[in-house]
Amino acid sequence: MDTQSAVVLRNAYKKYGGTSTWVLKNLNMTIPRNQIYGLLGSSGCGKTTLLKCLVGALDLDYGSIELIVNSKKKIGFMPQETALFDEFTIAETFQFYASLYRIPSEEFRAKIKELTDVLDLPRDDQICSTLSGGQVRRVSIAVTLLHTPSLVILDEPTSGLDPVLANIFWRYLNRLSVQGQTIIITTHYIEEARQANTVGLMRQGVLLAEDSPEVLISRYEVESLEDVFLCLCNQQTHTPAIEPEKKVPFKPAYKDDSTNYSMFWPHTKAIVFKNWKWVQRNWVMFSMLSFVLSVACVIESNECLKYYPPMRVGVINHGLHGACENYNPRAFNCSETQTVDLSCHFLGLWRTEKPDMPLLMYDRLDEAMRDGKSRKLVSIFEIPANFTAGALERFEQGSKADQKLLDTASIDIRIDSTDFMAVYKLEQDVRDVLELTFQTHLKTCGYNPSAADIPPMIIYKSFFNKNVVYKPYDYTTHVAMACMCGITYLAPLILMTISLCLEKMTGAYIRCLVGGVKIVEIFSGYLIMCVLFTLINSGLMAFFQFVVYAKPYGTFWLGYLLLNVLGFTGTLFGFFIIVLTNSLTESAGIAIVSSLAMYTFTGFIWPIEAAAHPVIQTFSNFVFPNTLGLRAYLAIVWKDASFFNQQVLHGFGICAAHTVLYILLTIAIVKYKKSM
Repeated sequence: MDTQSAVVLRNAYKKYGGTSTWVLKNLNMTIPRNQIYGLLGSSGCGKTTLLKCLVGALDLDYGSIELIVNSKKKIGFMPQETALFDEFTIAETFQFYASLYRIPSEEFRAKIKELTDVLDLPRDDQICSTLSGGQVRRVSIAVTLLHTPSLVILDEPTSGLDPVLANIFWRYLNRLSVQGQTIIITTHYIEEARQANTVGLMRQGVLLAEDSPEVLISRYEVESLEDVFLCLCNQQTHTPAIEPEKKVPFKPAYKDDSTNYSMFWPHTKAIVFKNWKWVQRNWVMFSMLSFVLSVACVIESNECLKYYPPMRVGVINHGLHGACENYNPRAFNCSETQTVDLSCHFLGLWRTEKPDMPLLMYDRLDEAMRDGKSRKLVSIFEIPANFTAGALERFEQGSKADQKLLDTASIDIRIDSTDFMAVYKLEQDVRDVLELTFQTHLKTCGYNPSAADIPPMIIYKSFFNKNVVYKPYDYTTHVAMACMCGITYLAPLILMTISLCLEKMTGAYIRCLVGGVKIVEIFSGYLIMCVLFTLINSGLMAFFQFVVYAKPYGTFWLGYLLLNVLGFTGTLFGFFIIVLTNSLTESAGIAIVSSLAMYTFTGFIWPIEAAAHPVIQTFSNFVFPNTLGLRAYLAIVWKDASFFNQQVLHGFGICAAHTVLYILLTIAIVKYKKSM
């Protein structure tokens, strides 16, 4: 590159993946030093793509770029988007970028005063999201010029500016060029570009011509740049494009940025500060999507299957006392079985123990069935006349009891089998009240009430701690544990994916990268925030599960460590999604599909052991870390398993394997992908 040029672009080709159309096609450009270069062209002609290639946000497919600068920090880039953090005030925005560029305090204050006077900036305590379109553009321009870059690249900076301010801005750009800065500016206003020293006219990815406005107007013997552009368009239409036989492989123009890590902590610290401001300004949404949702999931898991809608039960009692209105449950003689009516004992205890399920007495079954079919009843109990005799026969005769009597002495229960909650509750309630009925009778008559236990007592103990008695399989605890593992993995993934994708959409992500911030520094800033979030979120869920609901099984700190390892793995999976995709839609799609797949195949909805085919279990074990992670967590919680237990080791091991896999995939994609 000669000493008079700031940018030299030769034989540039660029197209986006999956398309056959070249966005840039054999484009050649030379931009003089210390001048304003105006790039003109209609929307879609490739101007923005060209600028992104110049700043290193995109790589050319073929061609070469030579620049006056060898570091992105010496470039000031303003993308077409707003490229600001909406949560920041104007002062915080300037302070953020000043910390990235390490601008001394005295120089920073002088530059802010200069830019405020030139651009008529709003008060610095205003939040960027509250600014008008024109104000946002002016603040974005100020950020671009803040560090006095050698090469300034502005994508339509005057869009939305009033004519007076635009004229002042152009005069300021001229002053900067005289002071030694090279400026590239795109604009839709063709006549406005006459204020540039050199203009380039671009159409369909090709630079048609470049020279000073006066030279171009004189050469084509017209009166305006617009007429020059029309002449060039006509020539291009009638001149077939000639594609060179051999294209030059592209090499990145920036060499020192790939190895210089001296700014790692200042950059990472600035990213952490930015993320913290986002949380502060969006704390309601952040809390609802994170802490509130996590705690609500734990509470709902523990409260499920505890509460039921109001239910009424119909009863047809064929026993001696019918509706039991005149029956005294204490006025019977244990030695005279004809004075005992256990059906009335059962109904009386039901009214006492289950007041939320009132009984409606019927004389005929068809009347009760009619109300049942109309949903006035959830169930119908039909108690046979020999119910009491059959029950007493069981207690008195045992194995010698009359089988025919036992077969006809059972309560007939009719229920809508499609109503899961009604079936589930009635199964428990009937068993409990019937057991209490028999126990009360046996105790009153001097017998051992344990003989009426239904079913016999079974004691569950841990393999690891013989002194700890456990309940049989507890579905609510299983769901709560699965909820904790699932949310710990997915919450940082989703929050980070949304945040980084929004930054990509606004252009702030690219502006940081052009400012010298490396992808590893951006990810480190997010990683610190996600780790802190996971520590708090998992601790909050554990508090509700083990303290509020008093289920202090297992080693708390080992389970807490496992949850945070899962959260760390989920965060790295989020990084992988971000670098893999190019839009919020793609990232959100992968995150949603991953979430649904994990809930389906990892044991969140039902135990993974219930999978229909062993292949599904194997697939789930290796593809989703939550599967073995949940098994490890259940082993810690229910078995009091140590770190060296096989299931626990598998849980930590799969997280470590996925962590390494995501890191390697992310590095590979960042290294070989042609866009940031």
